[in-house]
Amino acid sequence: MQQRIDARAKVLDLLKDRTWRMNNLYWVQDETGRAVQFVMNDAQRKLWDDIHYLNTILKARQLGFSTLVAMFILDTCLFREGTSAGIIDATVDDAKLKLGKIRFAYERLPDQIKAGIPILTDNAQEIKFGNGSSVKVGTSHRGGTLQILHVSEFGKISAQYPDKAREIKTGAFGTIHAGQMIFVESTA
Repeated sequence: MQQRIDARAKVLDLLKDRTWRMNNLYWVQDETGRAVQFVMNDAQRKLWDDIHYLNTILKARQLGFSTLVAMFILDTCLFREGTSAGIIDATVDDAKLKLGKIRFAYERLPDQIKAGIPILTDNAQEIKFGNGSSVKVGTSHRGGTLQILHVSEFGKISAQYPDKAREIKTGAFGTIHAGQMIFVESTA
């Protein structure tokens, strides 16, 4: 009986450590489509170690920054109730792919976590959790308040869709207040 209590206390202590959660709880698809445990690579770890409220990521292909941010959003939504997150990409389909990363990781969580924080709404553009947290995706975001905003391919959006870029700057960035987090990433 005492061993079971000790084991439970150890698990609860590990779950308090965000870095441990990020490298042990979540599963993603690798380049071949196989489910693999998410473990930060060197580039992701550098971003993680230097994370700030306002994060600009000049990315190269296949370093996994979008995946890291998706896992960060999921982790925050699960372990900080009432979190509202938004993901913006050049197209709705691209944004949906990022929401798919979150859904994929959630589906592979231990059953105890899923039972404690169930998904209440799950559709192509939004996931709402039982703790009041949610993630919405699209090509812009206006209205409401977000605690986390991920804007992917902002350079591409700015070059190809200048009106959309202006909408992101005037609308989406305005939903983030001091102390909340923005990730803006784009290839050069």
